[in-house]
Amino acid sequence: MAQDPAALRQAAAPFLDWMETAALPLWGAARYPDGAFVEQLDAAGRPVPRAGRTTLAQARQIYVFAHAAVLDPVVELYDQAFVLLALAWLARAGEAGALGWAHRTLDAIERRMRLGDTPGFANASPEAPGPRQQNPHMHLLEALLALHAAGGEARFATAARAMVALFRERLFDPATGTLAEYYGPAWQRLPEPWPGRTIWPGHHCEWAWLLDQARTLLGSDAGGEARALLGFARRHGREPRHGLLRYAVTEAGEVLDPTIRLWPQTEAVKAALALRPDWAPALLRGLMALHLARRPRGLWTETFDAGLRPVAGPIPATSLYHLFVAYAEVRRALGPT
Repeated sequence: MAQDPAALRQAAAPFLDWMETAALPLWGAARYPDGAFVEQLDAAGRPVPRAGRTTLAQARQIYVFAHAAVLDPVVELYDQAFVLLALAWLARAGEAGALGWAHRTLDAIERRMRLGDTPGFANASPEAPGPRQQNPHMHLLEALLALHAAGGEARFATAARAMVALFRERLFDPATGTLAEYYGPAWQRLPEPWPGRTIWPGHHCEWAWLLDQARTLLGSDAGGEARALLGFARRHGREPRHGLLRYAVTEAGEVLDPTIRLWPQTEAVKAALALRPDWAPALLRGLMALHLARRPRGLWTETFDAGLRPVAGPIPATSLYHLFVAYAEVRRALGPT
């Protein structure tokens, strides 16, 4: 359906103001003395003591602010994908050498995590027992698309096309229109019981947006799959009061986890702007009314239970990544102002 620019602009204004005047200043100033980003804030906006530092959080924060001590020997594909994403945006921000580091990081991923004749990569190096996961590959596609956009290099485009092919040939089930979270050794769907066939509507939206990005940047034709993913999320993932996405359902749409978490809502905004722009204003209003309506401004409520009661806990810096990408997509959709 066609986008109503006036409706989107009206619904987006509180979110854009929240990001620009509250969230970015608050989290940008939340630093350790050595300049590293604080990873968690409490409900009053103070750093959580002994929260530690992770590659994921630092990479996500570098990504956010470029676009606007190692204790674990395991190297995870998920974390490396965000390192690549951060390097892509550092390159676009003019950081000399960022693309060179991206090539070296991708070299290491391909050397240490490739699965031989099976497409895709191991979840980590050294590889641990357990099912294969689609989520790191989704974020690897995101990073590869950003790297291709940053430098136009054929290597990144080729690797991104391989991730799209993995999705279309192994991850997506056309019979149900779904994407699972966990797979067997050859990317086959796992049998019941849960979590073998867990469906996260938020990841349906995230993949739908990325497949649309791949269409724009690479000419990939996965529009049918993208629309199927978003359609499933809209039919089976939404809670009735605010229309926001539940965390997990089955292939049949039965609710597995009724909690309402922040990140699926931001992914729904992105997918809606790309594929169902008429849905975006309602999502933005729900996001502001539920997750972002707290004080001090610039913080958010990460999770609500099935009764829409806030779940207590620290506020992770990693969620600013999800919020900022949604913000950037809203800004892009609105055009120059």
